[in-house]
Amino acid sequence: MNKEELVKRLPHGAPFIFIEKVLGIDKGQRIKALKTVTGGEEAINRGGDGQQSFPFVLLVEAMAQASGLVLEAEEIEMAFLTMINDAHHVKPAMAGDVLIIESELTKKFPPLYVFRAKVSVDGEIVSSAEITLTSVPRSATSRRRARP
Repeated sequence: MNKEELVKRLPHGAPFIFIEKVLGIDKGQRIKALKTVTGGEEAINRGGDGQQSFPFVLLVEAMAQASGLVLEAEEIEMAFLTMINDAHHVKPAMAGDVLIIESELTKKFPPLYVFRAKVSVDGEIVSSAEITLTSVPRSATSRRRARP
């Protein structure tokens, strides 16, 4: 799944989509996605020493977006981030890093879905969290949000 397909599937608009490509997905179970941190992003933290890092809160958002894509098999119109538990920020994701975002569904009791997610760089975990999403079923929504 490339960036254009992701823009169609995620309810976020640019520049708030923090996944560039889906590397693999078992719908209803798990996902592996990619994002490259660039120095030109508006959300990047610019330190006084010239270092540029991707904010921790946006790493969590990337994990939530990836988790939402897992739910496409569940006939869900949209899922909302409801809760973040056990979030750990191990080290910063820096400009130039390629982030691998992985999320796996661990508990399912609709409308709540709980995921264990992590972000790694070069095989080393930089962030992890338990993500809970709340779903809105397709039958409960009268129309999908229009895209520009």
